[in-house]
Amino acid sequence: MKLIRLTTGEEIIASVTETETEITVDDAIILLPAGEGKIGMASFIPYSNGSPISINKQHVMFVTEPNDDLRRQVLKITTGLEIPISSRSPIIR
Repeated sequence: MKLIRLTTGEEIIASVTETETEITVDDAIILLPAGEGKIGMASFIPYSNGSPISINKQHVMFVTEPNDDLRRQVLKITTGLEIPISSRSPIIR
Protein backbone atom coordinates (compact mmCIF):
# COMPACT_ATOMS: atom_id res chain seq x y z
CA MET A 1 0.00 0.00 0.00
CA LYS A 2 1.43 3.37 -1.07
CA LEU A 3 0.45 7.01 -0.74
CA ILE A 4 0.62 8.84 -4.08
CA ARG A 5 0.39 12.57 -4.78
CA LEU A 6 -0.60 13.48 -8.32
CA THR A 7 0.39 16.70 -10.07
CA THR A 8 -3.26 17.78 -9.73
CA GLY A 9 -2.80 17.81 -5.94
CA GLU A 10 -4.96 14.74 -5.41
CA GLU A 11 -3.66 12.17 -2.94
CA ILE A 12 -4.55 8.52 -3.29
CA ILE A 13 -3.69 5.41 -1.35
CA ALA A 14 -3.57 2.08 -3.17
CA SER A 15 -1.69 -1.08 -4.02
CA VAL A 16 0.87 -0.05 -6.63
CA THR A 17 2.89 -1.69 -9.39
CA GLU A 18 5.33 0.30 -11.52
CA THR A 19 6.85 0.24 -14.97
CA GLU A 20 9.32 2.73 -16.44
CA THR A 21 6.54 5.04 -17.67
CA GLU A 22 3.50 4.43 -15.46
CA ILE A 23 2.21 3.28 -12.14
CA THR A 24 -0.81 1.05 -11.87
CA VAL A 25 -3.06 1.44 -8.83
CA ASP A 26 -5.49 -1.17 -7.60
CA ASP A 27 -8.38 -0.51 -5.20
CA ALA A 28 -7.39 3.16 -4.99
CA ILE A 29 -8.93 5.50 -2.43
CA ILE A 30 -8.74 9.27 -2.74
CA LEU A 31 -8.06 11.30 0.40
CA LEU A 32 -10.28 14.37 0.73
CA PRO A 33 -9.76 17.25 3.16
CA ALA A 34 -12.74 17.36 5.52
CA GLY A 35 -11.76 20.43 7.58
CA GLU A 36 -10.31 20.84 11.06
CA GLY A 37 -7.49 18.34 10.40
CA LYS A 38 -9.86 15.57 9.29
CA ILE A 39 -9.58 13.45 6.16
CA GLY A 40 -12.44 11.91 4.19
CA MET A 41 -12.01 8.92 1.91
CA ALA A 42 -13.79 7.88 -1.27
CA SER A 43 -13.24 5.55 -4.21
CA PHE A 44 -10.82 6.96 -6.75
CA ILE A 45 -12.55 7.19 -10.15
CA PRO A 46 -15.82 5.73 -8.79
CA TYR A 47 -17.52 5.65 -12.19
CA SER A 48 -14.96 3.41 -13.88
CA ASN A 49 -15.55 -0.29 -14.47
CA GLY A 50 -13.03 -1.09 -11.77
CA SER A 51 -9.39 -1.59 -11.08
CA PRO A 52 -6.57 -1.46 -11.96
CA ILE A 53 -6.02 2.10 -13.21
CA SER A 54 -2.80 3.12 -14.97
CA ILE A 55 -1.36 6.60 -14.41
CA ASN A 56 1.46 8.04 -16.50
CA LYS A 57 4.42 8.84 -14.22
CA GLN A 58 4.58 12.40 -15.56
CA HIS A 59 1.39 13.00 -13.53
CA VAL A 60 2.90 11.68 -10.28
CA MET A 61 4.72 14.02 -7.89
CA PHE A 62 5.76 11.33 -5.42
CA VAL A 63 5.04 7.86 -4.03
CA THR A 64 5.65 7.15 -0.35
CA GLU A 65 4.63 4.89 2.51
CA PRO A 66 1.49 5.99 4.40
CA ASN A 67 1.82 6.44 8.15
CA ASP A 68 0.49 3.69 10.42
CA ASP A 69 -2.72 5.55 11.36
CA LEU A 70 -3.71 6.07 7.73
CA ARG A 71 -2.84 2.47 6.87
CA ARG A 72 -5.05 1.20 9.72
CA GLN A 73 -7.97 3.41 8.65
CA VAL A 74 -7.77 2.25 5.04
CA LEU A 75 -7.57 -1.42 6.06
CA LYS A 76 -10.59 -0.98 8.34
CA ILE A 77 -12.61 0.67 5.56
CA THR A 78 -11.63 -1.75 2.80
CA THR A 79 -11.57 -5.05 4.73
CA GLY A 80 -13.39 -4.44 8.00
CA LEU A 81 -10.29 -5.57 9.91
CA GLU A 82 -8.93 -3.50 12.78
CA ILE A 83 -5.20 -3.64 13.41
CA PRO A 84 -4.07 -3.07 17.01
CA ILE A 85 -2.12 0.15 17.60
CA SER A 86 0.80 -1.63 19.22
CA SER A 87 2.08 -5.16 18.74
CA ARG A 88 3.17 -4.96 22.39
CA SER A 89 -0.42 -4.77 23.64
CA PRO A 90 -1.09 -7.20 26.48
CA ILE A 91 -2.93 -10.33 25.51
CA ILE A 92 -5.93 -11.18 27.67
CA ARG A 93 -6.09 -14.87 28.47
